[in-house]
Amino acid sequence: MLERFFPPSFFDIMVHLTVHLGREARLCGPVHFRWMYPFERYMKTLKDYVRNPARPEGCIAESYLAEECMRFCSEFLKKTIHVEEKQVRNDDFGNEVILEGRPISGATSITLSDREKKIAHLAVLMNTAMVDPYLDIHLEELQESSERLRNDATLLWNRHTEKFAEWIKKKIPIDSNNHSETLKWIAYGPRSSALSFTGYIVNGQRFHTKNIDRETQNSGVTYDATSMCRASAKDTAQVPDLVTYYGTLTDIILLDYHVFYVPVFRCQWANKGNGVKVEDGFTLVNLHQSQVSFARDPYILASQAKQVFYSREDDSSNWYVVLKAPPRGYHELEVDDENADVASMPPEIDMDIDESSDEIRYVREDCEGIFV
Repeated sequence: MLERFFPPSFFDIMVHLTVHLGREARLCGPVHFRWMYPFERYMKTLKDYVRNPARPEGCIAESYLAEECMRFCSEFLKKTIHVEEKQVRNDDFGNEVILEGRPISGATSITLSDREKKIAHLAVLMNTAMVDPYLDIHLEELQESSERLRNDATLLWNRHTEKFAEWIKKKIPIDSNNHSETLKWIAYGPRSSALSFTGYIVNGQRFHTKNIDRETQNSGVTYDATSMCRASAKDTAQVPDLVTYYGTLTDIILLDYHVFYVPVFRCQWANKGNGVKVEDGFTLVNLHQSQVSFARDPYILASQAKQVFYSREDDSSNWYVVLKAPPRGYHELEVDDENADVASMPPEIDMDIDESSDEIRYVREDCEGIFV
């Protein structure tokens, strides 16, 4: 039927292929069940085994057996990498001195002011799991001490953040034998001297500060936090809610807790009120706003940071589209073979069914055909 309207030179191999693709997909099912790419790729691997062109089969058999033996032995060796697999670049490589992650740049010694040290130390206390029971104890003591604090949640939280660091230092003295060493030194507080870095690896992700000029963007940070929120500007009642913050990494600091270091990220955050919006299913943030509201809480623990990327709308706009990506080496489906989902097979097709129908006509009737 097509030959009535097109000359013979039009029907090359590509046009001939498209004519049969529809019927082939219906009869055979999805292409990935029957394509030859895996076998062609593996044939290239087998060809690389050949070292003596006069004995290709022997080279392939010997190299294949040697690789199988190495793979088998590597399963019984600790801290090994499988054959022909690249070493994971973003591993944390646990360190007894640094609690989480590892730096990937040279250290710069800095001195924190009393205010900066207090803010960073409070961020560590508020986000450390072993300190959580003492947070509840301190809140209960404050509520019992004053009826005003019991009725005003905002005032209670402000008093809690102001007095908690001093309270827990007295509650857990450094010479106590009833607590772990990590908890005692965290309660005692860090030194004023700290280490600053421009690159850090944690949670399988590689972070760089914003001032590093690189082709890859690794300074975007997002953090999910429980915060006190209001339903509106006129509503004075506050309730805790999960809030997602977006920002950029400006500094990586290792706080010196005398016997170990705790990494914290100092970030420039987008304001939740007028700095974050959702349009057409995309989250947009404004990263060029004042940081006055975050002056008392710019830090998060390195382990809490998740990486995002920002794509600017245009050169004149202050709004950036938030793009999320999984870390290197992440697989969305990581389950055992026995529990893995099996894709559906192509449907069974009756090969005897005649697909042609007299009721359906595909020949154009609005023009005169040309017989070739």
